[in-house]
Amino acid sequence: MLAAITLHNIPEGLSVGVSYASGEGGEIGNLIALAIGFQNAPEGLLVALFLFNQRISKGKAFFMAMGTGLIELVASIAGYYLTSVVDSLVPYGLAFAAGAMLFIIYKELIPESHGDGNEQSSTYAFIIGLLLMVFLIETF
Repeated sequence: MLAAITLHNIPEGLSVGVSYASGEGGEIGNLIALAIGFQNAPEGLLVALFLFNQRISKGKAFFMAMGTGLIELVASIAGYYLTSVVDSLVPYGLAFAAGAMLFIIYKELIPESHGDGNEQSSTYAFIIGLLLMVFLIETF
């Protein structure tokens, strides 16, 4: 679970960095950072709760969950500097980040979330989250 979340957070960080480097005055970067930030808070909480349920102390669970999110900072800085130096990499960087996130979601997170009789609630949560993202994109 920790590896899946950490791998999932790398392209999220890349997408934030590439979005800021895209030259849109920070508007796209702000939107992407806000959207990813909205879903990172409950994601980190769930990682910490999962670890706590595995009999890991609260402090250690907190720092392990925080570590899965800190990888985004490193990835966003790398994505920003890489695409700001070579402007032609921006569309490829955005495409790679989106594709990598979708791969991790479909390969790791969706199968994991649909175990133990949680198929219906996981599917509804996925649909609501997708609709919320569409709403945010259209609103901002």
